[in-house]
Amino acid sequence: MATNTTDEANRGEDDNGDGPAEKTTGAGVTRRRTLQMGGLVGAGGLLGAAGLGTDTATADCSHPDSIVHLDYDDYDSWDDVYRMSNGDPDNLTLVSSPTASGESALQLRIREDAHWGLSTHYDFDDGLFELNGRVNFALNSNWAMSGRDAPTNCRLWNCAIARGEGSAGGGRPDGTNGWSNRMYVSTKDTDPEGPFHLLSNTYHMGDGDEGIGDHDYLVDGEKYALGSPEIEPGVWYEFEYYVRVNTITNGEANHDGVVRYWLDDDLVFERKDIPFTEDLDDNIIDTTGPVGHYGGRYTAPKNLYAYYDDHSMALNGELEFEYGGC
Repeated sequence: MATNTTDEANRGEDDNGDGPAEKTTGAGVTRRRTLQMGGLVGAGGLLGAAGLGTDTATADCSHPDSIVHLDYDDYDSWDDVYRMSNGDPDNLTLVSSPTASGESALQLRIREDAHWGLSTHYDFDDGLFELNGRVNFALNSNWAMSGRDAPTNCRLWNCAIARGEGSAGGGRPDGTNGWSNRMYVSTKDTDPEGPFHLLSNTYHMGDGDEGIGDHDYLVDGEKYALGSPEIEPGVWYEFEYYVRVNTITNGEANHDGVVRYWLDDDLVFERKDIPFTEDLDDNIIDTTGPVGHYGGRYTAPKNLYAYYDDHSMALNGELEFEYGGC
């Protein structure tokens, strides 16, 4: 499933000048590149005549309100694109190598003996009912997750978050106070030196009064895994994700929220039973973006670097990729 290999000479070992070169550009106005899809109906039309407020599920394929492509070549700094909520802003930089395409990529660092690189967000002012995104990512070629017998996990991408105390950190989603889905790399059923497996972590309402955080590993034998892809350090991969909130009947959440992952050309994960929310006005998809967070009560054994390039999104609909979306 590998696409292309990153440059070994540019893998960061430490902070003494041996890491990848930081991109420098002249001063100038930066902008988000948004391709508006003219002539499309609004969110209500996308969801059918019944809409999300009924027990009728949303359509399996819908055309987006708009498509956003974030070309990192167009920016002087990462914070022209994303907002930070946690971590150290110095841990994210635009670099000229390695890249998946073009002249610039994002480099995210997690320091040795630390948890946080940082958590970033591309915010949606009005919230979304569904989000389909795609990004290229790579781990530096000496990435390792040693020092622990149990599975070791590192968060790499905030797929979809409804902001609130229920979205992470041991929070308990109650249908109104936030929820989330995030992608990790993991040592589950593999070697601490790699290749690594993927993990989908979802904070949702659960079956009772208290919300839960589900760890769904993408390995053979797991309920929702449609494959057991291996992530090799030093290799670029194309990750696609799709998240759609659940419908509501008589004020209660139906168990029909959707999360799907593709890696390169393959559908590798699918859940269609998630109760995210009971509030379709204020507890829907607020944000997405790159993140680096290592472990829970354990920390990174060395400086680690993840890379991102070519982030695209379909808002309230699906990207028309040849293997995903419509």
